[in-house]
Amino acid sequence: MRTAGLVGLLCIFACQGAIEDPGGSPGAGPGPGGRACRDGDAVVLGSAPMRRLTAVEWSNTLRDLLGRLPPELPSLPPDGTSPGSFENEALALGPSDVHVSRWEQAAFAAGELVATDPTTRAALVPCGEAEAGCARRFVESFGRRALRRPLTSEEVGRYTTFFEAQRAEIDFDAAIQLTVSAFLQSPQFLYRLELGADAGRGGHVPLTPHEVASRLSYLLWESMPDDALLAAADARELQTPAQLAAQTRRMLADPRARAATRDYFRQWLHLDRVASEAKLPEVVPEWSPAVAAAAREESLRFAEHVFYEGSLSDLFTSRTGFVPPELASIYGVAPSSEAIELPPERAGILTRVGFLAGEAREANGSPPLRGVFVLSRLLCANIGAPPADADTSPPRVDETMGPQTNRMLFEERTSPAACQSCHERIDGIGFGFENYDTAGRFRTTDNGLPVDAVGYAIGIGNDGIYDGAVELQQLFAESPVVHDCAVQKYFVYAHGRPTEREDACHLQGLQRAFRDSGGDLDELLVHMVTRPEFLLRPEITEGE
Repeated sequence: MRTAGLVGLLCIFACQGAIEDPGGSPGAGPGPGGRACRDGDAVVLGSAPMRRLTAVEWSNTLRDLLGRLPPELPSLPPDGTSPGSFENEALALGPSDVHVSRWEQAAFAAGELVATDPTTRAALVPCGEAEAGCARRFVESFGRRALRRPLTSEEVGRYTTFFEAQRAEIDFDAAIQLTVSAFLQSPQFLYRLELGADAGRGGHVPLTPHEVASRLSYLLWESMPDDALLAAADARELQTPAQLAAQTRRMLADPRARAATRDYFRQWLHLDRVASEAKLPEVVPEWSPAVAAAAREESLRFAEHVFYEGSLSDLFTSRTGFVPPELASIYGVAPSSEAIELPPERAGILTRVGFLAGEAREANGSPPLRGVFVLSRLLCANIGAPPADADTSPPRVDETMGPQTNRMLFEERTSPAACQSCHERIDGIGFGFENYDTAGRFRTTDNGLPVDAVGYAIGIGNDGIYDGAVELQQLFAESPVVHDCAVQKYFVYAHGRPTEREDACHLQGLQRAFRDSGGDLDELLVHMVTRPEFLLRPEITEGE
């Protein structure tokens, strides 16, 4: 058999410049941007950009604020992201005219729900029209939850004056609707503002207890704080590591945390892609949008299970599966909504249809797509762009050459020496998935020839030869680079921005704690929120 690391790979992915190791990439590995952490106990903060609610966070917040979503709620445009980042990337979340228009529509619909739906009104309007001071009571109670903090006296006066003006001009119900609408279109609702509790000291500004509560809730739930978390903020019980850890564990047990966990894995593991990769009917007649949706859901259920019940190593080694009817024939098992053990060739997330069919083309698997996925999302390696004149078409069979496997076609395409500098690592990983076709079906032959899935994994800290995706993932399960990258990815998600040089000590502390925990994913969140950095933002100096 050939060793994948000793041959070139596809010129269509020939990058301009080298693939950088994590330690040399911006914010990756043990030293973001190449910066070393000289004092592990130092508290050094990276930036904290103002963050708009994402489409998911906005929808979740409306649901939790009102008790249910208004009917016929307008959808928001998709949130833009930079490659390899997440949908909550602060600098990509600028408002648009479409956002403003739909926020306005949604705000009026929400106000109408509060004013006219008896159940919603009873839950959110604490008094009747004839009661003295009702406007102020409503403004204070609804505003506290909508803005995720107590209102200032100036805000109470302003919103109360607005309420009374609408009641005088129209009626009480209109005052409720228009006041709710005003709250939901305010920057304090649409953005997560962190002004801090007092003046900065030593470059750090302490967050208010309610700002800490919002950091917690949007990290764990992608939504607003609940009443228990707001009450803890009121009582200043979100200050010590023990208090923060207790709240985190309480919140992780809530179904909202499971939904947010699935959403994180959806983004990190690129699981939406499977729905957009068509398959040729003559090659995969059973492929359909329903199969693609089932593949995405199966991977999400597996990732959720690993997050709560296992460790990062289990993500790459476990054979636990939740097999819907659409995938049963591909996996060769009976469908089951409960956890079952899959066949040996289905150990780990990278042997599931969601990844394999998503990182593939319409007729066959794609070693470049699969290898680049691993490098960028699991190893945090920076990959240069392909040259502008690169041939991005899948390699075609040359009938004069006799039978050829998919791997042989890609090896031929990459034979020029110019293709080698970047793709030794892509090749060394991508060919490990050749036992799986474009739909993720397992195979031992390809075009009548034996499949060769031997490779050499480079740059993972425990580099070595493997045979097939199961052995490759076993290397990932033990790889210090994979473990550190997993922490870095969650760090990026938690902060809504790429890592920066100033994050070196913070990130390395989290990576060390993660290794010490045996790769416990839910405990990673506890480590994040109990570090001193979680209670601070950097001081903004004049001119910034």
